[in-house]
Amino acid sequence: MTLPRARHPGLRLRTTWPAPHAVLVTVRGDLDSATAPDLARMVSDRLWATPERLVLDLSEVDFLGVAGVRVLVHAAMRAEQCGTELLVVTGPNPMVRRALEVTGADERLRCAEKRAEPAPA
Repeated sequence: MTLPRARHPGLRLRTTWPAPHAVLVTVRGDLDSATAPDLARMVSDRLWATPERLVLDLSEVDFLGVAGVRVLVHAAMRAEQCGTELLVVTGPNPMVRRALEVTGADERLRCAEKRAEPAPA
């Protein structure tokens, strides 16, 4: 019998649906090689529902490693294939913005400092 792998305690993920056509995933903690697979699974599950918009809020991320950046870029490619708009919210977090700039991911991702409220359906 195989049990599902427990989530890493250094990462907290929360999903909300602020509108019928929009999904918000809030990420808190460290997004690194140990925790990135948890976010990848959640994003994949949310994209399976093909929302019009998927927002990944990283404003409360304490560390963003290359593995986390890789998940974000892959999520952007999958979202494009699904016809879903993907937005990465960095918040006022200079560490997150810097990690995206250094890796060049900021040129492949649609990023914003603040998240806009979704329009009603």
